[in-house]
Amino acid sequence: SIERIMDIYELESSSGVIVSVGGQLPNNLAVPLHAQGVKILGTSADSIDNAEDRKRFSATLDELGIDQPEWVELTSIQEAKDFADRVSYPVLVRPSYVLSGAAMNVASNAEDLESYLGQAAELSSEFPVVISKFILGAKEIEIDAVANKG
Repeated sequence: SIERIMDIYELESSSGVIVSVGGQLPNNLAVPLHAQGVKILGTSADSIDNAEDRKRFSATLDELGIDQPEWVELTSIQEAKDFADRVSYPVLVRPSYVLSGAAMNVASNAEDLESYLGQAAELSSEFPVVISKFILGAKEIEIDAVANKG
């Protein structure tokens, strides 16, 4: 928890915290730790947030001219069904603020969609869900990199 991290950070008079290991939990803690004045070592809290926040990430892709499937962040099952009907199935369903594949599913029909929405998150304005057109035959490529001075 943020409280335990802050206890250790202060007790050890730490020069910083590495949040780039440990999966989704440290990603979720990066921004709150930064807000507490903790020095984040490695990838900045802002860069993590840019990758996690679907709206920010999508804006970055648009800025760079990188194609992306049509997507929407929503808070109701009816909105999800309307979007899926408009873009046609299959669609990818996931929590809105997550890099990993946790609670991510491909829905091939309305029945799947409703089932997966229940798994992704409680639908509310606090916990929206992202649904995007799932492109059959596409390849997703992930790149990890380490840089020094740039």
